Amino acid sequence: MIARQRRQALAAIGRDLIARDGGPAERRAGALLHSLSGTARPPMALDHLREVPDWLRLPRAALQALAQRAALLSMAPALAATIDGALLGAHARMAGEDAVDWAIARAPRVPGGGLPPVEASRLAGRGSALMRMGLPAPLRDLVGPEAETIDCSAALVKFCLAETVAGARTS
Repeated sequence: MIARQRRQALAAIGRDLIARDGGPAERRAGALLHSLSGTARPPMALDHLREVPDWLRLPRAALQALAQRAALLSMAPALAATIDGALLGAHARMAGEDAVDWAIARAPRVPGGGLPPVEASRLAGRGSALMRMGLPAPLRDLVGPEAETIDCSAALVKFCLAETVAGARTS
């Protein structure tokens, strides 16, 4: 790839990321929140744009749907084993019945038995946390602020992201 094409590819990635982030005011607010919370933000350099996965360039709505599917997959073994119709129904209303069925069908393959279930309203936060954990440190702030803190294996993160992205391509 010649230098001009590389610059154009990086510019396209940058445009996609800026287009979905809510604009300068949201970026400034995010920076202020990080500053006030005392969390150090690793600096992002132009070279980091090469590491941006295709799924991170999606519009917010599509990224939220991916996050919900990743969250469902992370807890698929628990969902497959439950008889709690209210829990399953709430998740189906939030993420879609197809997404719940998709996750449950993959339950036997989830590494380590997955994570405990969360309320349907926390699906996007759980999925965003998985997505964030699957990114290099300088890119983690590009995932929505709604990410919760979770403790899980790298194998589970890798599995959930790979399956969710592959599932999104085929659905």
